[in-house]
Amino acid sequence: MVSPSIDEAGQPFCYFSKPTGQIGMMYSESGTEITPEGYLRTGFGEMMFFAGPELEPTSVRIRTLEDGHLPVVHYSLLRAGIRYEFTMFTATLDGRPEGRQVNFVRVQLANESNEARRAVFATAIRYDAPRTVSGLHGENRFDRPWKSTFPGDYRQLGEKFDANWVYAFKGNTFLRDGRVLYLFPTPEERSFTLHTFYNYPPETDKPQKLQITEDTATGVVRYSSVLRPRQTRVLDFKMPVVPVNDASVLAAIDALSFDAARQQIRSFWQKILDDGMQIELPEKKPVDTFDASLIYALEAIDHIGPDYIQNTNQLNYHSFTLRDAADIAHMYDITGYPDVAGNVLAFFLKWQKPDGNFISQPQQYDGWGLTVWALAEHSLMTHDKAFTADVLPRIDHAVDWLAQARAGDPMHIIPASDVKDNENVPGHITGYNFLALAGLKSSIEMARDAGRPDLARKWQSEYNDYHKAFLAVLDRATQTTEGYIPPALDGQKGGYDWGNLLSVVPGETLSPHDPRVTATLKTTQAKYQEGIMTYADGEFLHHYLTIKNTLTEVVREDQQRALGEFYAWLLHTSAAHAGFEYAIRPWGDRNFADNLAPHDWGAAEFRSLMRDMLVREQDGDLHLMSVLSPEWIGAGKTIAVRQAPSLFGTVDFVLNQPSATSAILHLTAHFSAAPKRVVIHIPWFMTVKSATADGKSIRPVDGALLVPSDTHEIHIEWSKNPGTPPLSYAQTVRDYENEYARRYQRFMTQEGR
Repeated sequence: MVSPSIDEAGQPFCYFSKPTGQIGMMYSESGTEITPEGYLRTGFGEMMFFAGPELEPTSVRIRTLEDGHLPVVHYSLLRAGIRYEFTMFTATLDGRPEGRQVNFVRVQLANESNEARRAVFATAIRYDAPRTVSGLHGENRFDRPWKSTFPGDYRQLGEKFDANWVYAFKGNTFLRDGRVLYLFPTPEERSFTLHTFYNYPPETDKPQKLQITEDTATGVVRYSSVLRPRQTRVLDFKMPVVPVNDASVLAAIDALSFDAARQQIRSFWQKILDDGMQIELPEKKPVDTFDASLIYALEAIDHIGPDYIQNTNQLNYHSFTLRDAADIAHMYDITGYPDVAGNVLAFFLKWQKPDGNFISQPQQYDGWGLTVWALAEHSLMTHDKAFTADVLPRIDHAVDWLAQARAGDPMHIIPASDVKDNENVPGHITGYNFLALAGLKSSIEMARDAGRPDLARKWQSEYNDYHKAFLAVLDRATQTTEGYIPPALDGQKGGYDWGNLLSVVPGETLSPHDPRVTATLKTTQAKYQEGIMTYADGEFLHHYLTIKNTLTEVVREDQQRALGEFYAWLLHTSAAHAGFEYAIRPWGDRNFADNLAPHDWGAAEFRSLMRDMLVREQDGDLHLMSVLSPEWIGAGKTIAVRQAPSLFGTVDFVLNQPSATSAILHLTAHFSAAPKRVVIHIPWFMTVKSATADGKSIRPVDGALLVPSDTHEIHIEWSKNPGTPPLSYAQTVRDYENEYARRYQRFMTQEGR
């Protein structure tokens, strides 16, 4: 465990003991890691910072984003009366997303004391952090460089460490083998290393080959000045993501000021946020995480030649898989970015094999179902005729593969596999079939929408036969499990929960209240630790896997349970709203090692969850406010959703609350195809006394107000139920901190664990 003292009062909460972050630009080929210490790490080097009279390395856990969500990172530390405030971001020289990337760093030195104090600061470059275990990188870092063998393969721009590199200072730049690593303001002192008293020449006016190791800080520039009380000094640094040896490029970097670059990227990202779905809540953390999650996902798209490649992040998961990218693309569709989704999905088509299968990892047949589903859902959301015409024959070919694969399988379902990933069990994987059936169902709707009844009939016939065969297998598999749906369907023990959680979402293969769905939720929720899902027989927490259950609970209208998991997911993020995948042990050291945050599949899942909590479709109805928090309800509070896409068209609504007992819902919709009804869910903790829809009295039915699709204004008189739990992000953090402190005390004072 780590000491609970790392969570300082008055600071934003960060779950991780060693958080990482990512800055970059949409459509760039690489990104920069914000290391646990707050350094900038590219594939070529790591920019370090030192502060205080003894030039101690900086290390700050709590980093926040500008305005709560923009990818301008802020953090600060106080040493010897001097506040060192850092601001860092990535911009491009020409303002284009694909342009040359440069990291900008501003450090403001401020004397916060009432007497004169000396402010001492330094920067340097090292190749990598120290390694305490075998591997290709230091702790909490990623492999670099790495050459891909095909588009979408893992790749990292960079170069291997070379003991024969030649280092040099030239003006206000530091070079390695003739390429500029970073630019700096004029220092009081410079040196090749921090310590020059034993075997390094002190001269810095000529290139040097240094006897250094990978973790030696070199290219050191020092700043030292006495500041009067409340006086400040500002230092601006620039670090090209790829070192520069072109004089014209270097001149452009030198000419682009910190303030101009900052305004450039602020405007760029804010416009993107303004173009899509927007949420307003009385609680800041969920909204900031919703926005930041979009930016993290967009930063992970590479635009290389004609391809827009959706990676899972720019760090250790800088690679493409159909599975991850399908959910991310769908998030773009349902939160207002159909053009981005269309660009990303075009790359999916290159992964179709000659036999019709969609697959990106050997034997991982979830790629088939998720690809077909994502393609079909994009068509249904956008009604893009050109896109639909292109993908219809592709899906037809894919369905032919499915029919042939099923015909050759003894169970007549997706063939068995033996993949050491996700479910981690050999056999017929349950989730592959849930996803394939979901993809088929969406494809049938797409064919009907596109005026292709011939394909709709063909695919419906395949679906009917497949669904019947699968349910027969599922019935046998759940007879001895008390209804729990296992990860695999061959009767074997073992395997980890994963795709077996997908019986209702993304497609309703089973009814939401099917006893097997209920049993599976109960069984998997019993494995939760710290409020979220566990993995590998409970050894690790698994962050985004939780949301697969939460999405099902939203559809089942298990409001309180869904909200609890929503807040538990938020708890397990950084102060910059980055989520992780796994590798953290429950109630342990809160360190994911080299499984770095952010994890953009998880980011996309969270955005999709928030969208579905507020706006979703089901059985021809439009559902609003499926899950609300007690924190969002009360006098003077507002809940608003703007520019929310749906299968029916764009939806806007505002819930104003003039008092604790009254609310007015203003609904503005631009329907291309009106839903059968609009279903307005009543929070489980509220009791409705009366309601009107456009002046006509209505009564709740099964916890919801059902109104016609052309309704514009709903007035509600209600009251909060006694004993309503104080669910909120802040309360979730307090509860976790108290429990962690209790366990830490026991850990430190008692035998055992």
